[in-house]
Amino acid sequence: MMNDRSWIDRHVDDSGFVTIEFKEGVQFFVRFAFSRPKAKSEVKCPCSKCKCRKWGNPEVVSMHLCKHGFMNNYYTWYVHGETSSNTVRNFEEESSNMEFVKIEVDALYHEMVVDAMDAQSEYNEGPMAKEPNSKAREFYDLLHAAEVHIGAGG
Repeated sequence: MMNDRSWIDRHVDDSGFVTIEFKEGVQFFVRFAFSRPKAKSEVKCPCSKCKCRKWGNPEVVSMHLCKHGFMNNYYTWYVHGETSSNTVRNFEEESSNMEFVKIEVDALYHEMVVDAMDAQSEYNEGPMAKEPNSKAREFYDLLHAAEVHIGAGG
């Protein structure tokens, strides 16, 4: 399944949104990287900004990859313990019998949007706090609506 790394080049779609295929690939990469014997709580981040010079936990690495994409030509994950396609094949076979914690990519996107807008939304208090303009308020309302869980009845 993940021996074909062409998904790495399909980071965003024509509308500029991260593709589902890329998100799934990032989740696979994170599980692979953090399953290696030398991996502790952090691994080198292979995003195009960090280029394996900085370290991150699973959430940070996932967020960076979704935001920046992989560094150029990183199809063999050699920095993360991959020596051949057999390494990934063996990992796929092993991981099919294991249960991993699913990284909540949507929560990471929400955090990324809030960070990008340098917003502190309703948590911002004190004399320096100011109400967002109408467009920003509409956006925050949409973000809040996306967080509301729909009950079993729909």
